[in-house]
Amino acid sequence: MTTLGNVYGPAVLTCTQAPMIGTVPFLLNPDSISLSRDVRVTNHGAKKQGNMGSQFVRSEPSKISLSDVTIRGMETKPLCDQLLNWMHPGSGGLGQMVGGMLTRKAHDGTDYTNRLPTLTFLWGPPLMGFCYSVMLTSATIKYVRFNADAVPVRAKVTLQMLEQPNPLGTLPTNPTSGGLPGRGTRTLTEGENLQAVGLDSYGSPHAWREVARANDIEDPLRVKPGQVLYLPHPEDFAPEEAR
Repeated sequence: MTTLGNVYGPAVLTCTQAPMIGTVPFLLNPDSISLSRDVRVTNHGAKKQGNMGSQFVRSEPSKISLSDVTIRGMETKPLCDQLLNWMHPGSGGLGQMVGGMLTRKAHDGTDYTNRLPTLTFLWGPPLMGFCYSVMLTSATIKYVRFNADAVPVRAKVTLQMLEQPNPLGTLPTNPTSGGLPGRGTRTLTEGENLQAVGLDSYGSPHAWREVARANDIEDPLRVKPGQVLYLPHPEDFAPEEAR
């Protein structure tokens, strides 16, 4: 019997972002794939619109879990190391080891030293299978077989990933669709803080409070480069008396 894995190849994680370029194919496909997504709602602004119900604010990125995938062969250890390197900004992984030719800055000047890379998870046919842009947030690796020289030749891996928003998904909502325009995301760069985001996105540094509230940030001084922030629409802002 022919399976999806035979026709379209194994599940694979790929990074094309220098200096962390690499590919990790899974010889045996996942036993299961779990996806979950949460939504945020708010009551702010409902009263002035004559609606006492909760308003949709945003959908959180999907959380994707791969259970019990298998890596096998003499490259087992390097491939597992690649997974771990993708969760260690600045390590470079396999790509940075090639003659030192790759730097930590992309051709457009973006510094990826403190930013987790975006990966592509692919398995199965187009449209009917799985294709996600993700950030790897957790990896549990269990080496289960070794050769006579104590080299790992098989590992069982469980991965947790966070879906990264498609750039087209951050475009303002068409007002005629019934949604509120202006919602989007922003990735913090080196040296940026919430006050700068508030000034640039809303024309006032004081808007940092609403950005912090929308992203559940308790300490505005602890934001980091590479962190993706949700930018709420001004109509989602809390009333002045509630701030």
